[in-house]
Amino acid sequence: MKPALTTLALSQSLKSRTRAWWLWPNVLSLDAPLVALAWQEAFAQVMAVELGAAQRVLLAVCTWLAYSGDRLLDARRLPDGPVDSARHAFARKHARPLTIAWLIGTALACVAACQLPVREVAAGVVWLAVLAGYFVLQHARVFRLQAGRWKEPMAGTAFAGGTLFFVIINGQPDVPFILAASAWAGLCAMNCLAIAGWDRQQDAAMGQPSLARCWAGMERVLPWMALGLAALALGGAALEPRWLPLALAITAGALALLELTRRPGLFSAEARRVWADMVLLTPVWFLF
Repeated sequence: MKPALTTLALSQSLKSRTRAWWLWPNVLSLDAPLVALAWQEAFAQVMAVELGAAQRVLLAVCTWLAYSGDRLLDARRLPDGPVDSARHAFARKHARPLTIAWLIGTALACVAACQLPVREVAAGVVWLAVLAGYFVLQHARVFRLQAGRWKEPMAGTAFAGGTLFFVIINGQPDVPFILAASAWAGLCAMNCLAIAGWDRQQDAAMGQPSLARCWAGMERVLPWMALGLAALALGGAALEPRWLPLALAITAGALALLELTRRPGLFSAEARRVWADMVLLTPVWFLF
């Protein structure tokens, strides 16, 4: 009986530590670069902007560097013991190989940046300084508690800005673009807010500040936020019909996020986080 119980306990332990295949893109921070590339291409198509391989590679690599770097910094502050977050637990356990991968990614980003025109490199240095300021605010002890309350809106805006960086530099932004870009930034912020709302307890256990932790009724704002994003995007499409597919993608993404928030029991906690990022791939259905 004792060997049988020991074998059963070992089997259950191994099963609990085995991650589903669909969780790995989120754990490895690979889902964010895919989302960034999809929206960069969507805006570039509507704006008739031609982007090269170096610009695409740089966006994907820099997005991964930002996400993986953020998790590595978070993992350094995690308390001892189990962590109810697969992505943070993975970053803490595999900090050394991830740090090596991060350094390799930084070198790859530098090589890609050398292929860009001088004006894009100069603008990129300015944008890099803005992102560095964000990381200082979110991770430096003196700023972290106060700035962390606004992490989700700041992170969403920064992510949207990164996806549109090369489109803005090489295109001619007009009013419909500004409306669509604002709606896209709002959708990114809504994504971050929804996840923060689901992760209140986990963030509290890990000592992570967030807007959701200091705003108990945050979820009541999300339906109005989704409505506002749809109005912005469809308003741009009303001014210029070529923006309609992208406006529908933004609207669909906002409604899908809202549905995930309204039905918490539809998926497990980890699956819901993955779906919150996957619904941002709506341009694949509307534009490609």
